[in-house]
Amino acid sequence: MARASRGRDLVARRRSVVRRASVKEDPLKSNLLVRLGRAAAVCALLSQGSIARADTPVLSPPRLSRFVDAVDPRPEGPVERASVELELDIDASGNVIDARVLRSASEALDAAAMTAAKSFVFEPATRDGTPVPARIRYEYVFAARAPAAPPPPEAPVPVKPAAVSGVVRDRDSGAPIANADVVVTTDAGGSYRTKTDASGAFRIDGVEPGPAHVVASAEGHVPQRLDETLDPGTLTEATLRLETTPDPDAFEATARVEAPAREVTKRSLDRDEMTKVAGTRGDPLRAVELMPGVGRPAMGGMPILRGANGFDTQVFLEGAPVPLLYHFGGLTSFVHSRVLDTVDMYPSNFSVRYGRKLGGVIEARLRDPRTDGLHGIAEASLLDTSLLVETPIGDKLSVLAAARRSNIDAVLNSAQNSVDLGITAAPVYWDYQSVVAFKPTDRDRIRLLAYGSSDSFRVVFKNPNGGDPAVRGAFGGTSVFHRVQLGYRHRFRGGSEQNTELTYGRSDENGEFGQIGRVKFAIDTLQARSEWVGVVSPALRVTAGLDFLGNHFGGSYSGIPVPPEEGGVPTAISTQRQIEIRANQWALTPGAYVEAGIRPVAPLLISPGVRADYNDMIKEGAIDPRLSARYDITESTTIKAGVGRFSQSPDERHVATPIGNPDLKMSHALHASAGVEQKITEAFSASLEGFGKWIDGAVTATPEGRPPYFVNAQEGRIFGGEALLRMKPRGRFFGFVSYTLMRSERRDDGQPWRLFDRDQTHILGGTGVYRLGRGWEIGASVRYTSGTPYTPVTSSTYDATADVYSPRAGRSMSARNPPFSRLDLRIQKTWTFAQWSLAAYLDVQNALNAPNREGFSYSYDYRERQGARGLPILPILGLRGEL
Repeated sequence: MARASRGRDLVARRRSVVRRASVKEDPLKSNLLVRLGRAAAVCALLSQGSIARADTPVLSPPRLSRFVDAVDPRPEGPVERASVELELDIDASGNVIDARVLRSASEALDAAAMTAAKSFVFEPATRDGTPVPARIRYEYVFAARAPAAPPPPEAPVPVKPAAVSGVVRDRDSGAPIANADVVVTTDAGGSYRTKTDASGAFRIDGVEPGPAHVVASAEGHVPQRLDETLDPGTLTEATLRLETTPDPDAFEATARVEAPAREVTKRSLDRDEMTKVAGTRGDPLRAVELMPGVGRPAMGGMPILRGANGFDTQVFLEGAPVPLLYHFGGLTSFVHSRVLDTVDMYPSNFSVRYGRKLGGVIEARLRDPRTDGLHGIAEASLLDTSLLVETPIGDKLSVLAAARRSNIDAVLNSAQNSVDLGITAAPVYWDYQSVVAFKPTDRDRIRLLAYGSSDSFRVVFKNPNGGDPAVRGAFGGTSVFHRVQLGYRHRFRGGSEQNTELTYGRSDENGEFGQIGRVKFAIDTLQARSEWVGVVSPALRVTAGLDFLGNHFGGSYSGIPVPPEEGGVPTAISTQRQIEIRANQWALTPGAYVEAGIRPVAPLLISPGVRADYNDMIKEGAIDPRLSARYDITESTTIKAGVGRFSQSPDERHVATPIGNPDLKMSHALHASAGVEQKITEAFSASLEGFGKWIDGAVTATPEGRPPYFVNAQEGRIFGGEALLRMKPRGRFFGFVSYTLMRSERRDDGQPWRLFDRDQTHILGGTGVYRLGRGWEIGASVRYTSGTPYTPVTSSTYDATADVYSPRAGRSMSARNPPFSRLDLRIQKTWTFAQWSLAAYLDVQNALNAPNREGFSYSYDYRERQGARGLPILPILGLRGEL
């Protein structure tokens, strides 16, 4: 039989069982329109309407009424504690009709646990008093077994009875629970019952020695069971902590046991957090922008992680790099929110699993399709319309497909019909994702992924620009990419794991720029990653992998040269040189890495690692060692630190002739950080961290754009601190507040240190969501950042040949834009029916209509300038139905 470890000499035992439930996902959508006030006015009209009320049914969870012991298949003798996490399907009669292994202990233990669990009997779950089917998670524990006792003496010794005492408490508050029922049953058939006193204490004497099961239950709480082996004549003490019966309007959370952290800083979002943040319309990748250390780029674009260049950040989807994060530079991300499983952000000091970048990493993971029947989500809002369908096909195969298309072109066309805007604009985006998951065994998974995205925009200037005659005609372009990935995962006994992914992708860039030029480029991408995780012992875990990336560039470009990454000023297009290039070249970047997780003592985790990368386009390689450590001072307090070297190849556009320098080399950075994490309660936590980055050999443009146009002649330094207070989804509320104090500087060759144009001294972000009940939910988000530096225009000169004025720049980065501030609000009402639900939401971005400046537009002679206003107040009304 499965038995718990022995308790001796009045040693108190404390154990808890975590009941788990799948997360309810109510995504909200978010977006960014291209500064069109009239389109925003149309949105505001859509926000008016009435919303009905509906009652929420009263739900009660199933209760275990008959427990069946599993036969322990392990050999005789001492063994360690083991557990198997199961997912149980319970019908309306309380019988277990199906069981699946979610977390394995071994094949033999898995089989024993499933056999026993299928014989469990429950008091069924109820909805308004009516029994209904339910699905729960159950952890079956096979207790440690001590060495065999010595043979008994020849003379029989009378067996003394055992005793059990303890206290029953509320898990969240720790308060004692009075008048709780405590039942002790033994394998010998004995049954003993008592109630707790006013202090939550209980004691039962005269219990038969041997394996026993202690079950505590109380009104308004979920029962908890504790397995013990009672020694003769010994008092065994136990503390049982009961969870409160779930609130129908509370956020449901699924507990996850995470692997030991490899990085010093890892910011992750739960599903409820990912899809309910105000101002994001349920977009998890937009919610990342509110986390510590995330600066705001102008007009969307790649997030700025701890003061680095946006180009220095890489976005991964299932381990493969993707070319973009957002549609239209910040409108919405390219992945349907309900397809995402996790989003992790590493602002610096990331693991050797990631390479080729100096700044930070954002990694998104897709979930497997559901296997409990046909499900679907249909959603429509002012900005886009989407559809998701998923279903199992047999016992081992499941599929999911999602697609989305923007509605912006219809909105803008309506505005254009109402008033002459002077331009013809038709922006359109679409994206799709599909997942096919096949699990031939509990240890194997094969997945086929396909996803893609498209953005197109066209503007026709009816009259030439007064300041630059080159700006006339049609401007626009289309950016499309597709990816297909085949992945295989195998989990070995003992926790080891093998993952392999093969990815092929294609990106197409087509654009026209009036009289200025044209671009037509295609990039074929091959990516392969194979990673082995080996658990050598409880104190040693080794991760090793191969990481290959190859890009083939083919196409042509005609127009002006690539502008510098930062520090430039507006320049008349008519005065710039015209270039034309054709490309047909592979860029191969193989890499390999190895990392260890070492626990010399239980509280200390040391993670040394090294990564090697090579770029055949510039014929250069790099070896980057990294080290991180975490020490658990207590169960609630952890200190952490890390240091590492990071390398990045130059942008291919900066290398290609005749617009770049083929002799460019890799840039390198040193990252260092240290901090503390404090767990205040199960849901509430705080963290504080300091960080620094030192960059060497950054690519910068040559003065006045002279050949070789780009050189490795810039240094950088970034330092600052972050603070985060976070309340995870528990009860009816979740939220977090983050603050970053930071300085980002650069030094050009032979020049003093100056501000980097991504520097934002103060970054404050916060969000909160509260469920009012009866399907109502409200939320708010706030964001404040210091204005970014820029190089001012001090005067201009007249070019008689081109008949245009050219600006003269002042001291580099000597001026700063005004601060950015924004308040977003969200309200949602959900109606729940027997088989489906309907939600209506209103997401208001920039609710205070703050005139956030996004730069300047200048007069033809640069004598006058006008601030370009950012996004005005933008209400988005949407409907979402879920099956």
